[in-house]
Amino acid sequence: LFAGDALASPTHWYYGGERQVQGDYNGPITGYVKPRETMMGSIMPKSNTDGAGRGSYNANRKTVIGDVINHGKKPYWDPAKSHHYHATLRAGEETLEASLVRVLLRTVASAKSVDADAFRDNYVKFMQTPGSHNDSYASTAHRMFFANLFHKQKPLKDCPDNDAHNVDTIDGLVLPSVAAACAAYK
Repeated sequence: LFAGDALASPTHWYYGGERQVQGDYNGPITGYVKPRETMMGSIMPKSNTDGAGRGSYNANRKTVIGDVINHGKKPYWDPAKSHHYHATLRAGEETLEASLVRVLLRTVASAKSVDADAFRDNYVKFMQTPGSHNDSYASTAHRMFFANLFHKQKPLKDCPDNDAHNVDTIDGLVLPSVAAACAAYK
C-alpha cells in the first residue's frame, strides 16, 4: 500500500491517460518521482478550503485548510494557480491517506483491536499537529470533518459527514478497507 501510494501520487487525477502523464513527466514514470508543482486541469483551486466541494478560498480568514489541518498548505489551493494535488510531496513520500493508514495501524496495534473512538482521537491529533504530514491535499471527507469540529464545534463523534458526492469516492474506501482487514485478522 505505502510503496504503491508513493509511486502513484504523481499521477493522481490525471484524466488524459498515458499521454498526459508522459507529457508532464517527460516519459513514463519508472520509479519514485516528485509530483509536479502545477497541473493543468487541477480542481484544487476550485475546491472549498473550509468544507465540501467547490467553494471559496477565504483568503483573509482562518480556514480548515492551512489553519486547522494541512498547516501552511493553503497557498496550494489558491484559485489563481493550478497546483498538483500532491505538489508538496517529495519523491517516494506517501500521501495523507497512506499516512492515515499508518495512524490506523498504530492504533490497532496499541488497542489490539479496531477501536473507532481511539482512532478518531488519534486522527484528530495527527491532523491538527503541524508537520505531521507533508501533503498539500485533503479530501472532502477530511475538510467536512474539521469544518464540523472547527466551525460548528460538534462533538468528535458527530463530525463525520457526507456531501453525497465526493465522500462516496475512493478516498472513502482506504481507511475502511484497512480497518476491515485488521478486524478480520485474528
